[in-house]
Amino acid sequence: MQNFDDFDKIFRISDLVVKYIRKELNMQEQSELNQWIESDSENKALFERLVKERNIEEESNLFSTGNKQQAWQNIMNRTEGVELKHRRGSYMKYAAAIAFLILSFFAVIKFKLFSGENLLKESQVAKVEPTEIFPGGNKAVLTLGDGSRIVLDSLKDGNIAEQLGGIVKKTKEGQIVYDLSDITTKIESQKLVYNTVSTPKGGEYQLTLPDGTKVWLNSMSTLKFPVVFAGNERKVELTGEAYFEVAKDKTKPFFVQAKDTKVQVLGTHFNISAFADETEVRTTLLEGSVKVDRGMKTIVLVPGQEASASDSKVGFTVREADLEKVMAWKNGYFVFRDEPLESLMKRISRWYNIEVDYKGDMGSNTFGGKFSKNSTLSELLRSLELTGTVKFKTQERRVTVMQ
Repeated sequence: MQNFDDFDKIFRISDLVVKYIRKELNMQEQSELNQWIESDSENKALFERLVKERNIEEESNLFSTGNKQQAWQNIMNRTEGVELKHRRGSYMKYAAAIAFLILSFFAVIKFKLFSGENLLKESQVAKVEPTEIFPGGNKAVLTLGDGSRIVLDSLKDGNIAEQLGGIVKKTKEGQIVYDLSDITTKIESQKLVYNTVSTPKGGEYQLTLPDGTKVWLNSMSTLKFPVVFAGNERKVELTGEAYFEVAKDKTKPFFVQAKDTKVQVLGTHFNISAFADETEVRTTLLEGSVKVDRGMKTIVLVPGQEASASDSKVGFTVREADLEKVMAWKNGYFVFRDEPLESLMKRISRWYNIEVDYKGDMGSNTFGGKFSKNSTLSELLRSLELTGTVKFKTQERRVTVMQ
């Protein structure tokens, strides 16, 4: 909740809410408003109150042509003489109404804090519909070399399994790590044993590989890796998307096989996207250096570059990466840049575990913006509907998209 005396912030938020209602927010302003909404449950409840048309209309009626002077005096009286900057037209009318609503809300909160009452009554909190679809979370299945499957999200922290003398553990943070002690020399001549971690729709997971490499798996992704990296290389296989922070070992290069693309590193940070239902494999380098091989073609990336390999073309396309967009999934956001509706909905469907149908011609409209992955599905879809170019109908876990 913003400080009651922080009036500059209050009027900044009122400006953003007005622009939200008038559909005039740019990406930076939308992000600023989203951060304020998500920073406190009271802010969220207030925002939902503000954007209800009847509340705005009730307050803005004070600002009709014949009442401007009296309305301003009312605002000045009610806000203890706070100075308002002059603006013109309907924008000022709505901004002042919203500013008054915000200040009134904060005054009530301050009074309740002083009197010891609860900050928000049940009636003030936005009700969650029974059919609300919530965002995904920490979900994955570990398949051991012997075929046994362990559902990780429902498992308590502690030891999970013993393999080749090493221990597989789940940490209290919900991550998978390997405690191998000193078993490498025992299996140099043995056949490698592979484990697999798979995330479902609506799932993500983080694990630490036997060599200390950290991996973040996106939804609908699978990583296959040996229990111990024996021999002179470290090799894993990826379907879906993952971000790697590779442990440095100059004697054992690290390889990621994604479809027909092979990425080689010594120690670096990079992201690979290779979903089964997409036609491209994209390798994005954040730190260090990687060599990307595909057939007879090889390219070395430098930080900030991205290599794309299409199923229908030979070789690579190399370009400067949009790192904010690439890493948004790991950092808790959706970032869209002039993105076609079908592409956008594919990412949304993975995270919210929904099926998507399309009704009618989707046209050539594209969408942009930054949205929190912690939002409910209905909140995200409502934001997209504000563009005025698309509508959604949700029934259970199926969403119909309409122009």
